[in-house]
Amino acid sequence: MNFENSLRERKVRKVIPNKIRASSLVKSSIQAVETAKMIPLNTGSAKTILRELYEGLREYCESIGYSKGYKFLDHESIGYFLRDVLKEQAIYGKFDRYRKLRNGINYYGENIELETVKEAIMEISKIIKELEKY
Repeated sequence: MNFENSLRERKVRKVIPNKIRASSLVKSSIQAVETAKMIPLNTGSAKTILRELYEGLREYCESIGYSKGYKFLDHESIGYFLRDVLKEQAIYGKFDRYRKLRNGINYYGENIELETVKEAIMEISKIIKELEKY
């Protein structure tokens, strides 16, 4: 699968670039990540923290999409956008990993290791920092 397939399958729509929407999503993204960092990490909070971190990362990526004229209708397509349009292979790999971890938590009731969440707290902030250039 790739970004062109996502466009053909209407999982991504071309839209008029929307800087206001993009800016709003950036603010929401930063708020989600900062809020996740304030939650004390323990076995009871780990899933919630990872969900919020991923949500912040997803919103940030969506903001880039809106600024470039794309609206994503699924999370997988965001990854293809990172990989195929922005040419950010490493970020794509990290995004996809966190997407799968979040899906495991949300849809399959999987648990998550505290070390994985600690890593996500550091890594997702770094990913967003790297994406600021867009």
